[in-house]
Amino acid sequence: MTSRKPKHILAVDDDGLVRKSLAIFFREAGYESTVAEDGEEALRFFCENRYDLLVTDIRMPGMDGLQLIRAVRDYCRHAKRPPVPEIVLTAYNDEEVKRSAARLGVRDFILKPFRAEEFLRTLERNLALP
Repeated sequence: MTSRKPKHILAVDDDGLVRKSLAIFFREAGYESTVAEDGEEALRFFCENRYDLLVTDIRMPGMDGLQLIRAVRDYCRHAKRPPVPEIVLTAYNDEEVKRSAARLGVRDFILKPFRAEEFLRTLERNLALP
């Protein structure tokens, strides 16, 4: 019987409590995760490791979540790595940000606080993408 390696999620949020909560949530759901406190740190982690999914906050100091998504996509193109699905996780129900994320092709936009069951289904759907 072969054991499948757990999916690895990169999550970025500037709020320490949210980072800690996400790490616990992912671990309890059976995923490996790395958490970053800002876009620059997340991009560095992404370039140094392989991830199956990116979960990012939008409003962060320095590089915001949409800038991070663009930078990750650029890196994947230049490094000839497959793209990863992205989920935006934010406390701000900003219509312009939603439109910007949709124009980028971000599949899911989750508002905090989120319901655990819905977030888990969103994770599973995105991690099942080819």
